[in-house]
Amino acid sequence: MIRGLLSFSTLLIWCSSFAQTGNSFLTHFSPSDERIDYRSNGMVQDGRGLIYFTNKKGVLEFDGKNWRLIATPGAVYTLSLLQDDVYVGGVFGFGKLTQKANERIYQPIFSQPVFSSAVSKDRVYACSEKSLFVILNEKIEKEIKAQDSILFTGLLEVYESLFVKAGDHDLLQLKNDQLVNAEVPLPAGSEITFCSGNIKTGNLVIGTVAGAVYTMNSKSPAAELKFDDAVFVRQSLLVAGVWINDSQIALGTLLGGVLLVDTNTGATIDHLDFSTGLPDNEVFAMMADHSGGVWVAHEYGFTRIAPSLPFKSYNHFPGLNGNLLCVQSIKGQIYVGTSTGLYRLTKEQLTETKSIQEVQKNQPRRKGLFSFWRKNTNPTASSKPMFEVKVIKQLGYSYKKVPGIEGKIIQLIEVNGKLIASGLSGVFEVADDKPKSISTGPVKTIFFSSTLQQLLIGTSQHQIKTVLSGASGWSETHLLDTLADQISYVFEDNLDNIWLCGRTAVYRVETIDGKITDASVFPIANPSLDETVGVAYGNEVYLAASEEFKIFDRKNSFVRYDSLPGPHRYFASAGYFWFNDGFKWRTVDRRLKSLNLQWLGLFPNLRFLSPTDNGQSLWIITANNELYKFNSAQTVLDDLRYPLVLRQVRGQEIKVTKGKRVTLDQPENELSFEFIQPDYVSSNAMQYRYQVKGLSNTWTSWSNTNHIASFSFLPPGNYQIAIQSRDLLGNESKIETIPFEVLPPYWKRWWFYALEFIFFGILVFFSVKLTVANSRYRYLSEILSLLTVIIFIQFISTTINSIIVVKSTPVVQFVIQVFVALLVFPIELYFRKFMRATAEGKYQIRLKNIKPKND
Repeated sequence: MIRGLLSFSTLLIWCSSFAQTGNSFLTHFSPSDERIDYRSNGMVQDGRGLIYFTNKKGVLEFDGKNWRLIATPGAVYTLSLLQDDVYVGGVFGFGKLTQKANERIYQPIFSQPVFSSAVSKDRVYACSEKSLFVILNEKIEKEIKAQDSILFTGLLEVYESLFVKAGDHDLLQLKNDQLVNAEVPLPAGSEITFCSGNIKTGNLVIGTVAGAVYTMNSKSPAAELKFDDAVFVRQSLLVAGVWINDSQIALGTLLGGVLLVDTNTGATIDHLDFSTGLPDNEVFAMMADHSGGVWVAHEYGFTRIAPSLPFKSYNHFPGLNGNLLCVQSIKGQIYVGTSTGLYRLTKEQLTETKSIQEVQKNQPRRKGLFSFWRKNTNPTASSKPMFEVKVIKQLGYSYKKVPGIEGKIIQLIEVNGKLIASGLSGVFEVADDKPKSISTGPVKTIFFSSTLQQLLIGTSQHQIKTVLSGASGWSETHLLDTLADQISYVFEDNLDNIWLCGRTAVYRVETIDGKITDASVFPIANPSLDETVGVAYGNEVYLAASEEFKIFDRKNSFVRYDSLPGPHRYFASAGYFWFNDGFKWRTVDRRLKSLNLQWLGLFPNLRFLSPTDNGQSLWIITANNELYKFNSAQTVLDDLRYPLVLRQVRGQEIKVTKGKRVTLDQPENELSFEFIQPDYVSSNAMQYRYQVKGLSNTWTSWSNTNHIASFSFLPPGNYQIAIQSRDLLGNESKIETIPFEVLPPYWKRWWFYALEFIFFGILVFFSVKLTVANSRYRYLSEILSLLTVIIFIQFISTTINSIIVVKSTPVVQFVIQVFVALLVFPIELYFRKFMRATAEGKYQIRLKNIKPKND
């Protein structure tokens, strides 16, 4: 009987300190269809930017906005790309994805189960346990059998050379259609877990089962990477790794999430796990996309890590509770006000206990995502499992609640180097986590007047308090005690006037040399009773209320201002006014316009914005309770823009070829052209517009829903649809056009009228014969003749329309038919005279029998 040996040890791991730089920007994706399983162990991206995921029901295709499941006969294990052709392998065999009309389908090549594939030069290689298949031009070029005692466990492609993993440690190389032992510059007994290349430089990153990481390029052998958190990676079980750029890699683990490492210094750039926003610590697979992002497959879908974006997350550090409302950095400290109180970000040593199972070398290793790379072996009777409990200690950051302040904190400002916090509990001065009360009771807003050098406090009890800081603390000065209104916002203009915004009136307090000299009240129209906010820009004063801008006209009134678009959403925070015009967030403060504010379009709903770092950065709180720091000075590497592609045509089973005219029948139902420009950072902010030449001479407005051009009815004619996209930063794509022709129903086409003309012509001929024989058929002959003339006119009109392309309208059609009728009228008149003369016996119509000549 196997005995278990239980041993305990404590492992101290010092993870790199991130110096409060925050965590990388994460975007999470998952199919909306709950019937689709999220598990995936492989991903590839084609040249158009579309991403494909392995799935137990087929291949998942994703364009940043839409998911599509391409069904296969069974579970998919591996994907490979050859010149944008997607090859698929699984329990059902091996094949590729092909386009059929409006859908992509699986086309089989052979039916033996495949669990690994690779591409080298112009060939695709597929691997089963006992065979290596060489695919050329979608056919099996060669099949290489494994020896009886060997099982193939995976494929690797290194600098256009193919390697086959065999057994636990053997590595074979394909040379001259033969598998020979490969010499690998790695320590003896190293078993490769992954090998990933940099698309741009060709450098490789190689990971082993033991947790070692190696880098390699075409001019030098593999060298082990020495990095700060190597011990943590080994203990967390390394399973995947990819290059982010020329000097950064991402390492995925089974227990500890993802680490981003600088290969030049060995420093940890970021550590992403459940505590920092990654939905799960267990990584199934990883992929680097073409625009500098890293995709991670996990239990709950897929996450894209964007380390080069100018946003860093600060809300995932432990200890932060409640809805985030405001943030302020002062003297290197970060304070966050929430619905539950005030929190400060502090550095501390975090402790985490994990229980994992360790095994001896002669035991079978764990099975999981990469288990098909290893041959199964049976444990010997002498094998003894060993369990180890490890206490992992990390040096990191967490939020600590500032004691003595309870309830919601709605505003944080800096006054003469001191932090002032206000909320439902009152107003406090905070220093070294020791708050001092300035005022008690619920507060709506606070504002420090640089003119009066006093703090103005608007309370929920319709009071305006003024307090002054002195050597003995804060004291109330009672300058505005006579003003009784609920003030929601206060600001100053360039003339040292103080403006106090209420719901139905705005108050102006005039000062000279730091003293109040006069006060005025200006009623405003605010039918929705929104909280009024204002801003002084130059010598002008603006207000925003009830979704419209107002300007002070110097005639003691505020009037509607039409030069700025009406704000769809607006708010004021930290002394700055922000509004969304339906496309992007804007401000009138010219000092902030140099911060590339287009990036704020990533967040359609914002709760708080505040400049920091001397105006070079912004604190951002979104409606989804996320806290980011935006650094406009950070270089953005995600600058690759994918092409605009036609995804499908709904309502018609047609195949669209670029540059060729598409011919389709007049649709009975709605006809739709769906375009997409893949974008995995700002798909919701991507906007489209289109124009249909032949139907309209104007473009549609920019909108994120205009990627679908739908038509409930299209009259027959020639058209050209042109579509263009615009990304988050305002970059417009090249205009893509598709010419297409809508054919009329068959009963409105020229050949159908020609058949009718011939048919009625034959009837007229026989009716004339009948008229000659019997005058009673004269009127029938005339009716048939009239019908024939009408059909002939319609035939000529349809032929002209098919030759001369004109914009079809009822008036144009009428003019053409009148013109044709005038041309045909002399013929019709002559024909009538001929028929009358024939009926009177002046002419005789005979059918001439042609007898064949005798030889």
